[in-house]
Amino acid sequence: MHEHHLRPRRPVRPGRRQRQMVYLATVLLVGSGLVWLLAHYLLPLPEEAARHPLEPWMMRIHGASTMLGLAVLGGIWGNHVLGAWDRGTHRGSGGAMIGLWLGLALSGYGLYYLADEAWRSIASGLHVAAGLALPVGLTVHVLRVSSERKRNAAG
Repeated sequence: MHEHHLRPRRPVRPGRRQRQMVYLATVLLVGSGLVWLLAHYLLPLPEEAARHPLEPWMMRIHGASTMLGLAVLGGIWGNHVLGAWDRGTHRGSGGAMIGLWLGLALSGYGLYYLADEAWRSIASGLHVAAGLALPVGLTVHVLRVSSERKRNAAG
């Protein structure tokens, strides 16, 4: 037998503060993205303005929130993500969350660096779709894990 098979299993549930940080980063990212979308596409422009004054502020908040979100993701990666993957638990909803984060990171990178407008438009559509799906995916993941935890505690 290999020694690593004899190690006791550690819980993979993130701590309360880690969960709070996941929720905070998600709210900041989705909120700033939604306000930017509203300002860019729906709010009327002030006279002689090329863009709505909220747009640069929302991008600043969104950029800072991105750094927070990636730091939070890195913080839960080792224990929560890899631990649950090794156990084979919640791979569907957890894998979808990782896919959404990866899609957001890559499409956000593309929005920043792509010069070709056709590719930039594709990156933009993917970024908005993944950003809107992120809170839905997180809610589904948390509810699935929570309901399973309750079932296991009852039975």
